[in-house]
Amino acid sequence: MMLAQPPRIDIVVDARGRVDRVRRCVESIRAHTQGGYRLLLVDAPPDDRARDGTDAHGGRDPGFAAAANHALAGSDADVVLVDGCMVATPGWLEALARCAASDWRIATVMPFSNAAGVGSFPSFWREHPWPDDRDPGATLAALAAAAVPTHPDPPVGTGPCLYVRRQALDALGGFDPGFVTLAGTQDDFCMRALRAHWRNTLADDAFVVRADAGASSHASLRDQATLALRHPYFADVIRAFAAADPLRPLREAALSRMLVAGPAPGVLHVIHDHGGGVERHVRALIDASRAQWRHCVATAVGDSWHIDEYPDDGPLRRFRFVRGESESWRDFIGGIAASFRISLIHVHHLRRSREGVVAALPSLGLPWGITIHDLWLACPTVTLARADGSYCGGVTDTKLCARCLDAQPAYAGTDIGRWRREHAVLVAGAAFLIAPSQWAAAMFARYFPDPASRVRIVAHATPGATALPSAAPDRPLRAVLLPTDDVPTIAIVGAIGRDKGARRVERLAQRARERGARLRFVVIGYLDVQHEPWQSEDALLTVHGGYLAPELPALFAHYRVALVLYPSEGPESFSYTLSEAWAAGLPALVPPIGALAERVAQAEAGWVMTDDQWRDDDRMLDRIVELVAEGFAPERQRAAARARAADRSIGVASVEATMRIYAGALAGAGALPAAGTGAAAVPAAFPPLRLRDALGWSVWEPPLIEGAPVATTTHAPRVADGVADLAVDAAPPRRSRLLSVVARRAVSIRRTMLGRCLYRVTPVSVIDALKSAWRHEQ
Repeated sequence: MMLAQPPRIDIVVDARGRVDRVRRCVESIRAHTQGGYRLLLVDAPPDDRARDGTDAHGGRDPGFAAAANHALAGSDADVVLVDGCMVATPGWLEALARCAASDWRIATVMPFSNAAGVGSFPSFWREHPWPDDRDPGATLAALAAAAVPTHPDPPVGTGPCLYVRRQALDALGGFDPGFVTLAGTQDDFCMRALRAHWRNTLADDAFVVRADAGASSHASLRDQATLALRHPYFADVIRAFAAADPLRPLREAALSRMLVAGPAPGVLHVIHDHGGGVERHVRALIDASRAQWRHCVATAVGDSWHIDEYPDDGPLRRFRFVRGESESWRDFIGGIAASFRISLIHVHHLRRSREGVVAALPSLGLPWGITIHDLWLACPTVTLARADGSYCGGVTDTKLCARCLDAQPAYAGTDIGRWRREHAVLVAGAAFLIAPSQWAAAMFARYFPDPASRVRIVAHATPGATALPSAAPDRPLRAVLLPTDDVPTIAIVGAIGRDKGARRVERLAQRARERGARLRFVVIGYLDVQHEPWQSEDALLTVHGGYLAPELPALFAHYRVALVLYPSEGPESFSYTLSEAWAAGLPALVPPIGALAERVAQAEAGWVMTDDQWRDDDRMLDRIVELVAEGFAPERQRAAARARAADRSIGVASVEATMRIYAGALAGAGALPAAGTGAAAVPAAFPPLRLRDALGWSVWEPPLIEGAPVATTTHAPRVADGVADLAVDAAPPRRSRLLSVVARRAVSIRRTMLGRCLYRVTPVSVIDALKSAWRHEQ
């Protein structure tokens, strides 16, 4: 907002610090402050005597609060308390004044800073050292770009500077001369303002630097003791604020704007919400290339899209956007792309986001590519499964496919012809097509033959660049105990549903039991009907339960695994669990379909079943018994050695190949239209309000302070000899019994939907009266 009449402002600088720091502070204020202001240096000591706390007053430090009261005697202006180590930035005071003028209830305003307690940036309550030659321009620009502005309400405003409204200063009786330091003065005044129902706010579009962050304590022990005595609830309020960390969305919005402004191109990965191999593949790409590319992951579920933004270092930031009722898919997805400066869209899976992507992608003016993780684009069953669960082999006739889908309740009524035509548009327009195996590429070409020659084979790399981490995660390793014997164990790894052979595992265990076969089965993961750890009475079948990938080598050793079995009913396009088994030096027995057969045959790191063995449980069991027999040990050892070599062949090269494909897609895209320049223009970015709310912003209010009377001044403050008369009436005026009853009822419902609605429509004066009545009751 623009100020019609800029307020008169007194800038009071605590000049008791290092002379060079104070000089730099003053110079920065003069360089970056517009309009009329008065600059007051409080108790500036000669030369270096500030370092040991002595001054011209006979060696006794009179305290900042008393000195500030003395300097401000007779002033009727707003006040800014400034640490002598502050470095002002362009527009700092204007931003503070705008915030102060936005609400008559505001008592204080603080800016973000590298060292400002609750207002520290980029992380909460930390002091971030700031080199003297570092330009704050990028930080200031990011905060300004992200600001709504919000003007949130932290409980206190300790930091390099604090703007204090004259009305609040007069109402609360000046600064308490019992405080020596600037920080203590700030904390005390803010807590008094909080008790009296004034607002302490933060100007989220302002940023100043504290030049000596981390060099010294912000408050003396004396001030800390005085603060605890005057405001025994201070620590509780700060703890409540720290636990909620309500400023996190504001900081993360600014950090996002800072990242987006960088030089790296942005990639938006579109995935489903089922996790599994798709998500693992995307995380692997990000882990290996986040220093060169900016990555965002869209986990799309209908109108709700979660966007995870990955900086080149540090944790991800999660945004949640919901498409508006009248918002087109083009504007919604295009708005996401524009907001994160996306240069390329990488589609991994469209399950639960198909409608939006099909509608928007061809009209965004951005290049996109597709990784063929499975055959969902060709058939909604994903694994080309018939109604009885068997693999159809790749039927392409739409009439036969329609009858097959109609026989399956989950897919009945699907217009498979339209399904494939709509996806063919995306495939034809894709800047690149990637398949993780030759089988996946060949099967994809049966349904989408025109672009088949453009499909590139790039195997998936495992997260962490290539190999399975050797160190287990920081949690206890738990496992089910097996009998102490030399019976060989067959492992089935992963989340095993019907398509991956859950029923076959159960049948194999039963047939082994009936035949007295000398082996046992362990599912390292879970079955669709058994998620928790479980073991049959004879220990022939064990379900381990969920696991983390780094735990697998230890689990394989614990369960004494001889080989890994893949009893899948349908085909796989790659299989991460095969890579993990190979990394641990275990060979595999796989079905004669899909990428499993292709990979094992190429690497000779296991065995491919015959068609008869795959289709018949007893023949599969015969083959397993043969492979784990003692006389077959030398062949198993040779296959294990080949497995380790095969794992090493898939790694960084896979990620590098994908990055080269990205670069080629960008090079072939040419110049893209700018936002808002005609019908083909890229949609506009979302406004700061939408970005902030997508990060989970909510209004924080301080908890009710039990036993803390409202400080009400009985007369105008008198300032004499640097000491303010702070006489207050600690006992609130008498309130009616009816008001107390209403206050109790209001508190009881304040966190309900009704309470929140009433809060929005109730006048501020009434809310203040009810809060006062409640505190009086306590």
